[in-house]
Amino acid sequence: MTQERLEALRSLRRQAQQLQEQLRNLPAIQDSVRGSMIEYPYIERRVVVSGVDELQGKRLRKQLQTKLEKIQEEIEAMELWLNEVDDAQMRMILRLRYRNGLSWQKVAVAMGHYDEQYPRRKCKKFMDQLKNDENDEFPMIK
Repeated sequence: MTQERLEALRSLRRQAQQLQEQLRNLPAIQDSVRGSMIEYPYIERRVVVSGVDELQGKRLRKQLQTKLEKIQEEIEAMELWLNEVDDAQMRMILRLRYRNGLSWQKVAVAMGHYDEQYPRRKCKKFMDQLKNDENDEFPMIK
């Protein structure tokens, strides 16, 4: 796991929300039809009909669904990795910063510290240890 990949977690969550919104609001098309009342005097009227174009809607829905599934798999993999971090304090720092998107200052306050350098340095040290360990992919994890 790299810091860049962890930093992408927030944007992946946002992108997943946007894709879900797009799936709920597929582009609609409108047309009008002519018809008459079912009873006498049979007055002709125009009625506006709207809906999703079936061919375009199916294609777009399938594309969006595929993207969403890939993003959700990546998010789940990151969440599993976060759950496997051994050090509870480090796990808390990583969740607050990368999953919840808090600033370093807010992470420090949530941990009971007032210096933002504390969680930042602790995180940097942890990430450096991950980078430097070539034999084991996750040295700080069970």
